[in-house]
Amino acid sequence: MGTDLLQFARGGANVTGIDLTPRSIEISRLHFEIYGQRGDFAISDCEKLPFKTESFDVVYSNGVLHHTPDTAGAVRELHRVLRRGGQARVMLYHRGSVAYWLQIILRHGLFGGELLRGHSPEEIMSRYVEINEGGGRPLVKVFSRSEARKLFSIFRDVSVEVEQLTRPELYVFGRIIPEGMFRFLRQTVGGNVIISARK
Repeated sequence: MGTDLLQFARGGANVTGIDLTPRSIEISRLHFEIYGQRGDFAISDCEKLPFKTESFDVVYSNGVLHHTPDTAGAVRELHRVLRRGGQARVMLYHRGSVAYWLQIILRHGLFGGELLRGHSPEEIMSRYVEINEGGGRPLVKVFSRSEARKLFSIFRDVSVEVEQLTRPELYVFGRIIPEGMFRFLRQTVGGNVIISARK
């Protein structure tokens, strides 16, 4: 819906949003109209961006690149369209997260028998994490910190952090864990890997 893009525009940035689907672009345009903001939009595949080399100061992707078949190719495209000294900020799903290990591997994979039936963790994720009304099952991948760092090795000044954990995800323990311990867990076994990198 262009929610994050809208915040950049409201902050004064000249923005360009891309998506694979015409419907998402249409919704984003309407969203911008409602708030009186300007932005450019393109229907495009992130593995083959329709922009000239070194076109942008910042590239941002939140929860998209773990759905593309050639994630490394998409990262190379981000690098290509970014100006020298520009910044990339990307969120990917975290392989070491509580949600991945408790929900995907233990609950659905082992106890639910999905792994025994030959389904990969990625197939299980597409079935239980990325639910949509049309019944589609998108490609879903997860990345460790080291895999994310390697993916962005063509950049310089790469920072990889882990975030995104809620107390309910820790079940009964979430209510009793002290704040300092919870913060440590959020930054260790949270659901998202956040990469900040400079070209």
